[in-house]
Amino acid sequence: MKSSKKFETRDGEIRADLRRRIIALELPPGTALSRQQLQEQYTLSSTPIRDALLQLQEEGLVAIQPQSRTCVTLIDGEQARQAHFLRSTIEREIASRLARTAGPELHTTLDRLIRLQEDVSRHDLYLFAQLDQEFHEELFIAAGLEHVHDAIRRESIHIDRIRALHLPLGDKTARILDEHRRIAEALRTGSAEQAGTAMTQHLSQSIGMAAELRRLHPNYFAA
Repeated sequence: MKSSKKFETRDGEIRADLRRRIIALELPPGTALSRQQLQEQYTLSSTPIRDALLQLQEEGLVAIQPQSRTCVTLIDGEQARQAHFLRSTIEREIASRLARTAGPELHTTLDRLIRLQEDVSRHDLYLFAQLDQEFHEELFIAAGLEHVHDAIRRESIHIDRIRALHLPLGDKTARILDEHRRIAEALRTGSAEQAGTAMTQHLSQSIGMAAELRRLHPNYFAA
């Protein structure tokens, strides 16, 4: 029983690492995944690799063709658009609600995350993106909507990869930081309208760039 538990934990670590690499575009859309190479990279047998890939297929991040090949899925622009609509609608309402109800603990947490993002913005884009997600997750937690957050995260795989394409461009990290500061300030001052508007503007940036990103990376997007 002890070894089985360790084995299950290791499987989860493999899935999480592959997921991270796909979302961060270390494994770009369309990349063929060799199970043999993955076994060598992770120094594991075929079974945990197969199980990790099956879980990623359930998430929509890989496509497994029996007796053929496994590859990273292309970015689905329509699914990204619908996920953005869902997220934007809900997070605008959360921001407006929290402007009326949030306590000092949330303000302290958001300020801490903004400072951490400032520290890593120029040298670790993946960590910057993780802190961005944590910033938004704290809003869901403060609103008592953790399960809603989990559901939205499951639907956000395509928009996450669009954001990974967008993040290195121009002054994107600086703009995210400025938008986070505006959201935090609106929450602090109790302005529900400003908080909702700031959130909507913040979440619209990457989806608004989708057409341009498709032009720059046509092979990454589904037809």
